[in-house]
Amino acid sequence: MQTRNLNVTFGGSVYAGFNFEDLPIEAARQAAVAQIDQAADLARSLIVSDPLRALEHQKAAVEARGFSAAGYAGDMPAYVQVWADAAGLDARAATDSIIAQADAWDQVLLALRAARLRGKQDVLRVGTHDAVETLCNEALTAISAAIQDVPAVA
Repeated sequence: MQTRNLNVTFGGSVYAGFNFEDLPIEAARQAAVAQIDQAADLARSLIVSDPLRALEHQKAAVEARGFSAAGYAGDMPAYVQVWADAAGLDARAATDSIIAQADAWDQVLLALRAARLRGKQDVLRVGTHDAVETLCNEALTAISAAIQDVPAVA
């Protein structure tokens, strides 16, 4: 957790260039919550650097799940077809690989969400600077761990 040269606006006051331990506890909590949110935002952006690419993958996953549920029957949906052509896969393999990747990213996003929300709520419940710092650091570690070994969205 960053603890030096913090800038926090809280309760109508601006705390510019403050050290964490010198902030009022409410402002210290806000600084920690902001750092947790920023870390989760950065982690997501490292995996999916472009929101339109994330939308593209989401559309492919929806089509793949529908095609799979239909028993891989009929024409391949467009987003599945594009992947099948690009990767040289048949309909089933392309569909299954899209679903597997979507499921993996969903698990990462869920882990990030859980670490972010849990960390923020934990920080807001404690009353000392030491406890806030400890819980913030735990949340930052959980966020970092959630994206280890996860391939970026292609």
